[in-house]
Amino acid sequence: MLERVRNAIVAPQKLIKYRNDRMLYIIFYMLLFAVLMTTGPVIRTYQSIRMTPTIEATITENFQFPSEACAIDNAVLNCDDEGSHVVYEEALLGLPFTVVLDGTNTYDKDNYQGNHIVFINDMVYISLDQYFIDATVYAEPIETMHPDFQNLSFNPQSDAEKEAFFEIIYATVSDELGIFRAMISFSRFVVELFSSMLLITVFVLLNSFLLQRQMSKVPFKQMFSMIAYASTLAYIVLVFYNLLLFNIFIFLVLLFVAFRQTSKLAFEIQKRLYKS
Repeated sequence: MLERVRNAIVAPQKLIKYRNDRMLYIIFYMLLFAVLMTTGPVIRTYQSIRMTPTIEATITENFQFPSEACAIDNAVLNCDDEGSHVVYEEALLGLPFTVVLDGTNTYDKDNYQGNHIVFINDMVYISLDQYFIDATVYAEPIETMHPDFQNLSFNPQSDAEKEAFFEIIYATVSDELGIFRAMISFSRFVVELFSSMLLITVFVLLNSFLLQRQMSKVPFKQMFSMIAYASTLAYIVLVFYNLLLFNIFIFLVLLFVAFRQTSKLAFEIQKRLYKS
């Protein structure tokens, strides 16, 4: 594989000898660069999922204390009534979230819209509609959450009580973000991998189709294989662009240089066809 990468970068004319490679090997080669293209977005997503002063300020500003008395006692939520109390309804990490204290006994996802965190009895249910396919619902016992959160009144009275309340909320959110960091990052990886592989495949198919029409003597499978290798420098440019997010002008210049590898390969194919 390293030999193919080296030839694709410095001597694309030599890629002709790989024209009969197995299609499974070609797909694996493309998939490898698709994985590398996900590196930048996944790293940025992982680093962004953490507690910050901005998130703390957003929580403090938008938190709504319930009108009825609600408290978590020994990791079980108890409210004076059986209604639902929305205590938070604002964006968190760029996603709109609703946090509900529900005095009922059972959880029904259809009762809530969008991304939501619902506390019922001794459980918390987290649904991420906009980040996971089919609205994944994650259920966790309250007893596994931050120790101070397992005995907490949602109706603090004095300023000191409110300050202590929010400190516990910050610590709890920080713990939960740590748990979901890997899950959300993996979700981002899957989405980026699919889009990157789709981009690479469409790019190679389109170039193979256009060149094969000009050189009809070359079987399409062989043309696809050679173009897949010849596009290596373009893959590398996309990998570093996703990782570093450098200036778009530099990106376009580098991409133009990368496309020259495909032109060199096409010229070599034409030369051999004219000789035959």
